Amino acid sequence: MIKLSKYRVLVAALALGCAPLASAEEAESVDMAAELGYFYGYSFGNMLKDGRSEDVDLERLMQGLIDSLGGQPPALDAQKREVIFAEVRRRQAVAQAEHEQAAAAQAEAEQQQVASNLKVAEEFLAENAKRAGVMTTASGLQYEALQEADGPVAVASSRVVVKYKGSFTDGRIFDQSGDKTVEFSLGQVISGWTEGLQLMNVGDIYKLYLHPDLGYGAGGVGEIPGNSVLVFEIELVEIK
Repeated sequence: MIKLSKYRVLVAALALGCAPLASAEEAESVDMAAELGYFYGYSFGNMLKDGRSEDVDLERLMQGLIDSLGGQPPALDAQKREVIFAEVRRRQAVAQAEHEQAAAAQAEAEQQQVASNLKVAEEFLAENAKRAGVMTTASGLQYEALQEADGPVAVASSRVVVKYKGSFTDGRIFDQSGDKTVEFSLGQVISGWTEGLQLMNVGDIYKLYLHPDLGYGAGGVGEIPGNSVLVFEIELVEIK
C-alpha cells in the first residue's frame, strides 16, 4: 500500500524542478505567500494523482485547507470519515497494484531486451572474428592493431596514461577522452581494458571489441544498455 507521510508533499514538489537555495535578495523579490501556496498546491495535486484521487471536488478541497489552517474541526462526522478513509485506501491499493504491474511489465521488457542484446552481441563478435587483422584471446577479447610501436609493455599492476574513444558497434560514441589523456591503474577498470592494455606497447593504438562479459555485462551502466558489445579505440600514451 502507498504510505503518505508528512514528507510526501515535499518529495512530490520535485516535479516543479526545485532550484538551489535562493539568496535573501531573491527571496525578498518573491510574493512568498502566493508562491508557497502554488508550490504546495502543485505538490498536493501530484500526490492526489499518485493516489488516483484527481477527481476531488476542488471547492471542498479548498474548504478543507481553510478549515485545517484555521484550526477548525473537520466538517465530516465519524461515519463519513470512515467511508472516506475506506475509499482512500481502496484507491491507494489500485494505484499500488497498477504501479507494480507496470514495474513488472517494464522489468520483463528489459529482460527480453537484454537477452536479445546478448544474441546480437555474440553474432556480431562471431562475424568480427573472421575479419583480417582481428585477433581473439582466450577470454574472448577481440583486438586489432591500428598503430604499433616499440615502447614498454604494461602489466596488471601498471598505472597507465591513455587516450580513448568508446562506441557501440553502429559507431555511436558513448564516451571519449578527446585531446586529453586519462590516467588510471589497470586494476581499476573493466576487465576488457585490463587485459587489452597488457597486449599493447607504449605508442600503440589498438581497437578492442569487448564481449559484454568483459564490459558491463547484463546490467549495463548509464546510457550503455545491458549486454552491449563495446568498441574502444585506445592509444597507450605512457606507463607510470
